[in-house]
Amino acid sequence: MYSAAMDDLAAAGIEQYELSNFARPGFACRHNGVYWAGESYYGFGPGAARYINGRRETNHRSVTTWIARVLSGKPPIADAEQLSPEDRAREAIVLGLRRVTGIDRARFLDLTGYSLDELAGNVIKKQLARGLLEDSGDAIRLTHEGRFLADSVIVDFL
Repeated sequence: MYSAAMDDLAAAGIEQYELSNFARPGFACRHNGVYWAGESYYGFGPGAARYINGRRETNHRSVTTWIARVLSGKPPIADAEQLSPEDRAREAIVLGLRRVTGIDRARFLDLTGYSLDELAGNVIKKQLARGLLEDSGDAIRLTHEGRFLADSVIVDFL
C-alpha cells in the first residue's frame, strides 16, 4: 500500500515530503517541518512540549496540576531531558532522514557543529552501498527503496 501511495499520489501531483506525509505543492505541513529540521519550538499550557538548545521539556498534562504549579510560582514542567551535543546531532540525522529532501551537509554543520561525514561517514557509506541512501554531494537522503526500510537505516545512525 505504501508503494502504491508513493506512485499513485505522485502521478496525481501530490508530493511526498516526509516518510508518511504527502501534500499538494505548497501545502506541506509547516508545523511538523520544524521538528524534522531539528529546530527549536516552544509550547505553553498543560501538556505542552518545547525543545530549545537541545533541552526537551513537557508540562504537566493535568490542567489542575499545571494551574496550581503556575499560581504557586513553581515551574509547570513534568519531564525534562538535556541532550548532549552529539546526541542532538544524531537526533537531527534521524529526523532529517524522515524528510524526502534529506539532510543538507552545510545546514547540518550550522545546526549541530558537527560534520555529517565525520560523525557518520561509515554509516553513510554502508547505506549507500546497500542502495538505501543516495548522496548528491551537498546532501544525503533515503532512496525510494530506502523509505521502505527507513527504521533499519535510521537506527544505524544512533
